[in-house]
Amino acid sequence: MDSSAFFNEIAKKWQDIWEKRKVFDANPSSKDKYFITVAFPYTNSPLHIGHGRTYVTADIVARYQRMIGKNVLFPFAFQFTGTPILSISEAIKRGDKDIINDFFTLYKIDEDKIKEFQDPLKLAQYFKEDMERMARALGLSVDWRREFTTVDPRFEQFIRWQFKRLRDKGFVVTSTDAVGFCPNDNFPVGMHDTKGDVEPEIQEIDLIEFEGKDLVFPVATSRPETVFGSNSILINPESKYVIVRGSHWVLSKESFQKLSYQRELVPEREIEGKELLGVTVKNPITGKDVKVYPSKYVDPKTGTGSVMGVPAHEPLHYLALSEVLDEVEVIPVISTEGYGDFPGPEVLTLSGTRNPAELKDYIDSLYREEYYKGIVRDDVVDLVPDYMRPLIKERVVGKRVPEARKAVVELLRSLGKHDTIYEVLNGPIYCRCGTEIVVKVIRDQWYIDYDNPFWKSWTLKALDQIDVVPESSKRDLARAIFSLKKRACSRTRGLGVKLPWDESQIIDSLSDSTIYMAFYTISHKLNYDPEKLNEEFWNYVMLGNGNPIDLSKSIGIPEDELKALREEFSYWYPLDSRHSGRDLVQNHLPYMIYNHLAIFGENLVPRRIVVNGFVRVGGKKMSKSFRNIYPLYKAIEEYGVDPVRLALTVSSELSEDTDFDTSSIKAITDQLRRMYDLAVNVSKLKSSGENGLPEKWLLSLIHYKVREVNDLMNSLDFRKAFNVILYEFYDIVRDYISMVNFPNKYTLKTVLNIWSRLISPGAPHIAEEIWSMFNEDLVSLQRYPSPEELQVDGQALVQLEYIRYLIEQVKALASLTNKQPEKLIIYVSNSDELGLLRAVLRGLKDRNNLRELSSAIGLREENLKTLLEKIQTLPSTLRDFITVYSIDEFKTIIDNLNFLMRKLDVDEIQVYRSDDSSAPDIKGKKNSTLPLMPGIVIL
Repeated sequence: MDSSAFFNEIAKKWQDIWEKRKVFDANPSSKDKYFITVAFPYTNSPLHIGHGRTYVTADIVARYQRMIGKNVLFPFAFQFTGTPILSISEAIKRGDKDIINDFFTLYKIDEDKIKEFQDPLKLAQYFKEDMERMARALGLSVDWRREFTTVDPRFEQFIRWQFKRLRDKGFVVTSTDAVGFCPNDNFPVGMHDTKGDVEPEIQEIDLIEFEGKDLVFPVATSRPETVFGSNSILINPESKYVIVRGSHWVLSKESFQKLSYQRELVPEREIEGKELLGVTVKNPITGKDVKVYPSKYVDPKTGTGSVMGVPAHEPLHYLALSEVLDEVEVIPVISTEGYGDFPGPEVLTLSGTRNPAELKDYIDSLYREEYYKGIVRDDVVDLVPDYMRPLIKERVVGKRVPEARKAVVELLRSLGKHDTIYEVLNGPIYCRCGTEIVVKVIRDQWYIDYDNPFWKSWTLKALDQIDVVPESSKRDLARAIFSLKKRACSRTRGLGVKLPWDESQIIDSLSDSTIYMAFYTISHKLNYDPEKLNEEFWNYVMLGNGNPIDLSKSIGIPEDELKALREEFSYWYPLDSRHSGRDLVQNHLPYMIYNHLAIFGENLVPRRIVVNGFVRVGGKKMSKSFRNIYPLYKAIEEYGVDPVRLALTVSSELSEDTDFDTSSIKAITDQLRRMYDLAVNVSKLKSSGENGLPEKWLLSLIHYKVREVNDLMNSLDFRKAFNVILYEFYDIVRDYISMVNFPNKYTLKTVLNIWSRLISPGAPHIAEEIWSMFNEDLVSLQRYPSPEELQVDGQALVQLEYIRYLIEQVKALASLTNKQPEKLIIYVSNSDELGLLRAVLRGLKDRNNLRELSSAIGLREENLKTLLEKIQTLPSTLRDFITVYSIDEFKTIIDNLNFLMRKLDVDEIQVYRSDDSSAPDIKGKKNSTLPLMPGIVIL
């Protein structure tokens, strides 16, 4: 049987047993609870290994918490609302070949079923069932009684209640604001409405009007303070431009279409860009005439399709003008340390390129340096009219760029030459329908008011009491909360819950998924007509407001059932741990904190948020555009459940992206098979063997590994924890077996019982299989191993850890000399010399500094430094126990010669005491020994 079939057969066996016994159904009890959730998936395609990483991470936490004695609730649900499902359905309806091909070839869905997906609900239901099947196949320890979808009428009532409360508290408002917008679908968009799940970042951009006789060029700029040095207008001569009626603005055709979503624009006439060349307009600050010149570097889709040329500070402007003029006038405005008077031309020379893409980093660096370090030059005062000079001298000259920029904008406003537009800063972004997103100023749109100053400061304060893993994500969350603005929360199309007060509007998918974790607590008990679940019902169950007797009479739900619902919510809330991918730090996770505060108050905000990195395939983040989506079913079919679970866990730190690659999975698979084979062989042992020094060493060392793993699991350092469990445990057991002629079955059974419990959260199926060889009941229901289960024999630990360290030293020396040893000469120090080493180690424990330690033991500081460096190479167990337990190095090596010869594959080992005058001194190693640091000669 191949490995994948082997692991999947075992997985199916134990999953059936778990399901039959309802092992993971969670109900309130007297035990401490642990409520953990993951971000639920969109049901528009199968689960992929990126989902798998987040779900497995949460499942490891859930299983670990269950094994340390907590009553764990780990539920699951499915997101139907929003536009992703609708967009896929409509793409199939119009015959999108890429999507249909993905469904057929990658997801193995037959053509007749794909045709059914023209109905978005059928598509969602299909993938909901497929996702549940895969979540079960992944071995998630979920209470499936509580599953729901976001179009469940009972859930809809819950969301309507939430939004009424938000509106009553003033957190849902109508406003006129700029939003990302799909011109085709005609509604505001957020991250989950766009291809690649990109949240549009909207920025207000300054416009400066350069006015001529009949035309006005409103140039978009992020650096209005450089207007003093502007001596030209640059346009793309190959583009078409539109003259706007009334304002006489000159806009590229693309920008006219884009800006028509932000303001009322009426076209007067269209003109070729070439016809605008040579037109003269005035710089509004300096009053000087400037001409319009051609530049192939002007993107007609960006800004207004024209820019003010500032060749002193913009390399591309200098480059464009130098291509059409014999001599380019360069007017410097800003002085910046590290740059000369004309940074634009300088950067162009420094870069050695005229390629805009290659210049980008140089230009970004120049902009950044000028913004943070630049100061406006004194001589700009000579560039402006006399009446303006006192103001420029007072408010602009000598000022740092940020301060000068504000002053220049205010001056332009007072002159009537300033305006603003909005841009998608991280564009181009495309709606799931394929249309490029624009910015639209919408009037009377419903928003969640995330920039409400009271709510924002309350949320930032609440974040302080939430444990965020990793810590860096807490800083990211704080930045996200601080920068959040109003969010358009309703759409005119898509699946979802209608606004309670405006049924023409549907609540968007990132707005209806902020406190749904609370719904899990009672979802399995809501077998009532949804109409009964009114505001009073939710006020009582979720907030404890109202009288259950009166409520029972008004809605017809028995009083005891109402009380049971309230008790269930009160038992499980607040949420103990929320898990998601890093992409949700900018939206869902801050929304979740905001909304929990608004609805439940600070006492019921989630206690912990865990954020994991992405999964990469072939070194790239999974993306349909890369054609590298890796469905979870495929990974499980190819490698087996437990190898996939561990591969998603041990390959990188939680916060890092992880590569899903064949070599790491193969290593994990092979290691799991080794442990399984070891367990099978141990189960067949008839003799118990001796219970001597090797057994005492084995159990003592396992004690420390159990302690180490517990610490790692508590800190969510799963990578290190499972590397210890997978590899170090096996190496320790293998060394034990090499030490003895007849292994002790009882000792090995003890170790395997501990190992199967340790690995159970990560690889629960193989853990159950190995546990069942020696025990009744399920390993999933056992206590997680504790160090206290095993006694420590310090003497045994010191002696055999010394032998293992000696083996490592020989192997390192052999590798260094590139020589396979046939014979070894080992010189060891006299046991009496151990006192010096012990004194040093005790001093280190007491945190003595170098001078104190040197004085206490009578060793010169330079010699002590050398000794301390060598001490660091000793295993921690040796360093810890040698201060308590003594060792005769000579006798320890002699007693373990057979083990050493087997492990090192040598024919002969000679051991000498360094103070033995009759011992030969081979290669000068006799006098190089230190306690626990023998001299070694390879022959």
